[in-house]
Amino acid sequence: MLMKPAKIMLSGVVCMSLLFAASACVPGRSEYYDSLHNRRERSYERWRRGEEEEHAPRLEGKLELADAVRFSLSHSPSLLASLEMKAEGRGRVVEAYSAALPDARISGGYTRLDRVASIDLGPESFDVGDRDTYNVALDVTQPLYQGGAIPVAQRAARLYAYLGDEAVRGAVENAVFQVSNAYYGALLAEQLVSVEEAALESAVAQLDAARARRDEGLARDYDVLRAQVEVSNIEASLIEERKEKRSAVTALFRAMGASQKSEVILSGELVETGIEPPTFEEAVGVAFQNRPDIFQATIEADLQKEALAETRTRYFPRLDAFYRYNWARPDPHESTRSDWGGEWRAGLSLNWTLFDGLSREGAIIQRKAQLRRQNIMLGDAEQRAIKEVQDALLEIESAGEMVRSQQLNLQRAEETQRLVDEGYREGINTEIELLDARSALTRARGFFYRSIYRQKTAELALQRATGELANVAQ
Repeated sequence: MLMKPAKIMLSGVVCMSLLFAASACVPGRSEYYDSLHNRRERSYERWRRGEEEEHAPRLEGKLELADAVRFSLSHSPSLLASLEMKAEGRGRVVEAYSAALPDARISGGYTRLDRVASIDLGPESFDVGDRDTYNVALDVTQPLYQGGAIPVAQRAARLYAYLGDEAVRGAVENAVFQVSNAYYGALLAEQLVSVEEAALESAVAQLDAARARRDEGLARDYDVLRAQVEVSNIEASLIEERKEKRSAVTALFRAMGASQKSEVILSGELVETGIEPPTFEEAVGVAFQNRPDIFQATIEADLQKEALAETRTRYFPRLDAFYRYNWARPDPHESTRSDWGGEWRAGLSLNWTLFDGLSREGAIIQRKAQLRRQNIMLGDAEQRAIKEVQDALLEIESAGEMVRSQQLNLQRAEETQRLVDEGYREGINTEIELLDARSALTRARGFFYRSIYRQKTAELALQRATGELANVAQ
């Protein structure tokens, strides 16, 4: 009884020491944020020195859409991050199969006694045992039957690996969509810059012509001022379009995972494709067979089924085979000897939980609810696919009509510009009519290229809605 307070005091000292050591390892708020700011500063310095080029390659020369997509599949940050989920799935498979393998552990210990027991024999007494004891033990456990939990865990692990595959496929589709969309956006911005540059060239030529006509007494100062205003307006529009082009190219490099210092020439063109879209029923059928999100929702429902099956295995007994070898001093068989000796034991261990306070019943209720919820989410994924397919088909139809309409409008604007140019040279049309015709032509060209961009992105959206972008990437 006299030893208990000492033991309690020693335990308290040890616990307090451990808590103090643990708290000392966690920095305070100010220290942590000082460290955080220092790390951010070092990252900025690496960026300023151009060390990010090691992670983001610099591109030069012509760049086609197919090349941009292929590059992104090797350098896209989001895609590279998703590959780690696939590796996690492989790890789960290995972990699940390890549940059927034996578990081997080595343990050891040393004990020091304040005193040993003694036997009094009249005038003499004898100590029994040693004050210092040592032991090293090997424990091996082999699961024989776990109520069916092992094969359930293995099936679930394989399903999780399949889920990782679909996550990667979904990331591939997302990368292809983002890069393609950004590429078309950069093409549009480049084309709009060309439109404004052509308009500026025409406006400058008209300004020069107005000055010449004024010098000859055939035009007024108003005509020259009006032409100067038109040049300034187009220059402002050109500045804005060039800014939009730089922003679009920056977005393209970001989606690709390329360095922002890259210098490329986009070799693609915004031209009408005229692809015949599938019927609504055909497109939905393709989506149900291809979309990664539908596959993921289906696999997750199967995972919930396995989780329910694993919970039900808790009603069955667990049977393990075990083996233990203990090497100790004093000899485990003869405690009166101070020499090292060994002992072993082997057998079977059966554990069967008959009642656990309704814990298993509660877990089964949860697993069933999770399975129903996942089936609902699977149905929602299918409905979302149907909606996206329908929207994409409607957008393709609308974009096609817009392209045809703007193509006709562009032809009319070009013809109007030609007629006004001829009339202006012959003195029939005025300066204002010439400005209006060129402004209408510039707008018509912009609308035409925007309609083609809309058609391209609509076709891209249909491929994404049907889950075919991953196939395109291959």
